[in-house]
Amino acid sequence: MPFWVTLYIAFMVISLPVGVYMLRRLENDWLHPVGGLVSTLLSIAFIFAYWMPEAVPFTANSTILMYIFVLFWDFYTLLRVRTKLPEYLEMSGDSQLQPDSATWLFGILLMAPAYYFGALVCLRILTG
Repeated sequence: MPFWVTLYIAFMVISLPVGVYMLRRLENDWLHPVGGLVSTLLSIAFIFAYWMPEAVPFTANSTILMYIFVLFWDFYTLLRVRTKLPEYLEMSGDSQLQPDSATWLFGILLMAPAYYFGALVCLRILTG
């Protein structure tokens, strides 16, 4: 596994408690933080499954359902946070975190490697 992938996984693990705490504060329930936790852990598992397939042997078709869950949950959460975070932080109208700003693209780009490796793992399953 390349060094940058190890750093990426470390970043995901370190940011996990912050994300779970933020979702708990924004949504005032446990569904969203637990869903975020599961999504992030599955994303990390997809990275390990790509680089070390013998350690995380994703071989069943249910892996594709897990991948769809990760994509759905992350984009659903992004939409929720886009609308709730500026309101929660009481930000002004010219803030960079407004729902229509391009700042939110950064969140998707941060998760792009996990989505990419997840797609490759699913492709490996489909092609056998």
